[in-house]
Amino acid sequence: MSGRPSIEIRESIEILKDLMKSQKTVLNQNKVQTLYLLKSQQALTVRKVSQLLNKGETTIHRWLKMYRDGGMENLLKERKSPGRPKKKMKIIQKT
Repeated sequence: MSGRPSIEIRESIEILKDLMKSQKTVLNQNKVQTLYLLKSQQALTVRKVSQLLNKGETTIHRWLKMYRDGGMENLLKERKSPGRPKKKMKIIQKT
């Protein structure tokens, strides 16, 4: 499962560099960096990418599947976390 991924990365190395720099979250930056490392052949296997980014191999495989299924737009889409919304804290002022 940690071998060479069979994926065609459509964006050029330069575009991936620019995208990486323009990301607002570290998570999205890591997702683009995964593609960059594979495209530039700095990492040839999922295991090497996971070591470089300090992420699990399963996470890298999931990101690559998201990219395969819907391209860059799907990979960087903001997802809402499931479950109950966080409670809003009320600030009580003492008088």
